[in-house]
Amino acid sequence: MAGATRVDAGNWLSRALTISKGPPPWSEAIRTAVAFGAVVAVALALDELRAGLLAAAGMLLAVMRPSTGPYRSRALGLLVPQLTGAVGLIIGQLGHGHGWWTVTMTTLVALVAGLVSSIGNVMSGAGLSLLFLNVIGSGLPQVGAWWLPPLCQFAGGTFIFLLSLLSWRLWRGRPGPEHQAVAAVYARAADLIDALPDPGDARLALSTAMDTAQDALTRHRLRTVENWSDETRWLVGMLNAAMPLMETLTDLIWSRRPAPPGLAAAVRQIANAVRTGNRDAKIAPYRGEAELARPVEHARRRLPQAPLEEPEWLGLPKPLPTRAYRAAQLALTSAAAWRYGLRLALCMAIASAFVDLEGVFHHFWLPTVHSLWLPLTVAVILKPDFGSVFVRALLRALGTIAAAVPTLLVLVVVPRGWAAVPLAAFFGGLIPVLKAKSYAMRTVALTPLMLFLFDLVSPEPSDELVLARLSDTLLGCLIVLVFGYALWPGSRRIRLGGRFAVGFQALADYLDEAFTGSRESRTRDRRALHRTLDAVRVELRRAQAEPPPASRLSAAWWPVLGGLDRLVDAVTAASVRVRGGAPAPPAHTARALAADLREMAAAIDEGRRPQTRDLFELPTEGVLGEAVVQTRRLRRTLPV
Repeated sequence: MAGATRVDAGNWLSRALTISKGPPPWSEAIRTAVAFGAVVAVALALDELRAGLLAAAGMLLAVMRPSTGPYRSRALGLLVPQLTGAVGLIIGQLGHGHGWWTVTMTTLVALVAGLVSSIGNVMSGAGLSLLFLNVIGSGLPQVGAWWLPPLCQFAGGTFIFLLSLLSWRLWRGRPGPEHQAVAAVYARAADLIDALPDPGDARLALSTAMDTAQDALTRHRLRTVENWSDETRWLVGMLNAAMPLMETLTDLIWSRRPAPPGLAAAVRQIANAVRTGNRDAKIAPYRGEAELARPVEHARRRLPQAPLEEPEWLGLPKPLPTRAYRAAQLALTSAAAWRYGLRLALCMAIASAFVDLEGVFHHFWLPTVHSLWLPLTVAVILKPDFGSVFVRALLRALGTIAAAVPTLLVLVVVPRGWAAVPLAAFFGGLIPVLKAKSYAMRTVALTPLMLFLFDLVSPEPSDELVLARLSDTLLGCLIVLVFGYALWPGSRRIRLGGRFAVGFQALADYLDEAFTGSRESRTRDRRALHRTLDAVRVELRRAQAEPPPASRLSAAWWPVLGGLDRLVDAVTAASVRVRGGAPAPPAHTARALAADLREMAAAIDEGRRPQTRDLFELPTEGVLGEAVVQTRRLRRTLPV
């Protein structure tokens, strides 16, 4: 294992430079190209280039948002950041050119942006928009009345939103992303069946598909359950019907035998029916083994009409006021949120001081033309959900250097004026194609467009603009690396122990009721447990992109995550077998396993070895025998 750890830790840079091989989103690229070309053309025709720049900034925020997921999530992801961006733009205008007052306002806005970014994906985008447009507002002279800049910015974002609405085809009865997400659960279940007796990564793919479907049906839903559409209730019912199938497949995995013929095909037929929204699909009954046929038939019979059940296995969302209160509570009480907010505020304060306090820093050589590049660079690098801060700073510097030279050639050769329209369309269309490839490619896509837009309103020569962009970017990367990474307490350590402790505690709670609680509560707790472990997996992968010692420490935790996954499956398989008629395990065995898991959670939290318990006196026979074996192995893998 040590050799593997060294290899994993040494490959952090190659993993950070990995480029996604997914197909380019050509339809989105064409839509974005048309939008940017149209806005620049209108700005040139009206001779309002600064207004066009602000509109393009709003469009840029919209284009950088994820373009997948349920339509309501996409809509919120487009509109909420526009509103917070307008607020940031107004605050920035109020602080423009006021020295220490500007620095103070930028710092406070950065702190707020960092805190709200911890709430979720939509608010993370809103936090970045708030800070991004605050920097633009404080760095550019005011355009007309105070309400005109945010109006221009919001108009640009709304234009992208309207074009997106046309492409989403939001008419009633059309199968949408929610259908695709629920169908993917059944499709991944069929893939897992095909892979047996060695499921490999198919088991993780099924768990991820379930998380995605659950988010698609419940996250960002504003109306109450009683007001859900019939189609939504049907999809929730079909997702509920997949739960018994997943539990049965877990037991099949642990039996280490190949799946019977015809099972995968039967499940794939259900997936196709859900994907197309065809409730009347003619699917023949599955006639295989009784314990396997039971969950498949349950899903097939519910296909014509799968009403919402109570109590609900899926875990329905709380009312909107409750969710808003919990989100605000999380932002204000989370230690991680405050750590990120304070780090962002510190780096933004330093960047803003360099820009706005020229009398204090006059002895620094800062060849800037558009000084807002410096704080913009800091804001984007410290975005919390883009990955490693160190790697983002490195990749942003490399991406800017790679894009600056060809952009300079284009700006020098192409005269300013109407030739800008096709260039804006070309550079805008590059963003959707490159943004999903990697963080470096995202920078390569943004640099030409931003340089080009500012070249339209800049009185300085194009070569000076590009050099200023390059120098400001490199200085911003240096600020982040020094104050946000090298000197920031704990930045080179990974904080995985707390997350793993939560996972151990959640597994102990699940074990407490795996054989005594209701099926609905067991299913909900198991899904919550899987989501907790998936969050740990994301943090481990992010830590692997850090240079040593973080990448080396993260490699040591991977066996622990694998052991937790196997133990969850062992307990689930045992629960399925008991419900199928196997003798229930002695109550003291389940209690002893749960107690040992809680002791391991406490040991991880306190940074010590777990205390010796009577775990090795438990029998390895019976329905919980495999769980006992996995718990013993898990204790030995703890890197504490």
